[in-house]
Amino acid sequence: MNRLQKFVEQGAEGPGRTAYALDPAKLPLPNAGFEWRVAKDFRPGEAILADQRLKPLFQRALENGVALVSAID
Repeated sequence: MNRLQKFVEQGAEGPGRTAYALDPAKLPLPNAGFEWRVAKDFRPGEAILADQRLKPLFQRALENGVALVSAID
């Protein structure tokens, strides 16, 4: 698939990091006890219109193949 996708680490303790990637093969290994799950309802255009702070993150994902956001405690 050649479009920006959102992935969320999921584990027994809840969600972990979030990643935006063009290719799931570019995702880093998930943290111990977590696995990457695609956010099927993610729409990049709608997300960036709702939150302009995502623009540099999406830009980084397009340039590097993936952009990672750490979980907020």
